[in-house]
Amino acid sequence: MNYPTEVTDAVELIWGEGMLSPGGPEKVAQMLKGIDLSGSRVLDIGSGLGGVDVLLAAKYRAATVIGIDIEPHLIKSARDLAARKGLASRVIFQLVAPGRLPFADASFDLVFSKEAMLHIADKPALYVEVLRVLKPGGWFIASDWLWSEGAAESGVVHAWLSESLSTFAFTTPSAALDALIDAGFAEPTITDFRHELQEANRKEVTLLEGPARQKLAAIVGTEVAEGRFASAKGRQAALDSGDLIPCYLRGRRLS
Repeated sequence: MNYPTEVTDAVELIWGEGMLSPGGPEKVAQMLKGIDLSGSRVLDIGSGLGGVDVLLAAKYRAATVIGIDIEPHLIKSARDLAARKGLASRVIFQLVAPGRLPFADASFDLVFSKEAMLHIADKPALYVEVLRVLKPGGWFIASDWLWSEGAAESGVVHAWLSESLSTFAFTTPSAALDALIDAGFAEPTITDFRHELQEANRKEVTLLEGPARQKLAAIVGTEVAEGRFASAKGRQAALDSGDLIPCYLRGRRLS
């Protein structure tokens, strides 16, 4: 389990209601620039606490958003959030197992994922599945944490991962682009947003250096709060060294 309740409570306090990763609504807006979701059917891979899915329906007017995740307690939390927002009929959450997506071919106008694919080891197989469930003309838009050539041997990366509360699966930007091409995507792009995450992560480190860490400890316990702080500092070091390269991914199904 990557996101036990004490971890989700911690990150939600830092990043906002329903969010498991940095950026929130501003980052979603950047990812969806130039995309009209009005009346569309959207799949969100790794829906977490459901904040992104609620946003896609409420702000971007998607007709239906289906969020999938592999952790039952996250599905429950996401369903509760959608119900509180009055969106349970349009924002649906489904527990899935790793592997083949449980949807028919050409089912979605957009497949979206925000910092969830970093937990999926077989990214080429995932891209093939994403293309399969996209309708012709549909887009795949995601953010993923990739890494540089040689980062697997980096002492900075090893120090960070030793402090992390989650497990990750990395690939390089060039390998990700090749996999998108091999899967059959048209117009594939990989865009580095390391500097954006550097800034966002630095804010988290600064926040946790102050009274917020004590507030967090009162909610989730000292051990989790200290672990969150150590992980944020390690992640900052990996970003600053250039070993960690978070990227936006885009590709389109033409036919």
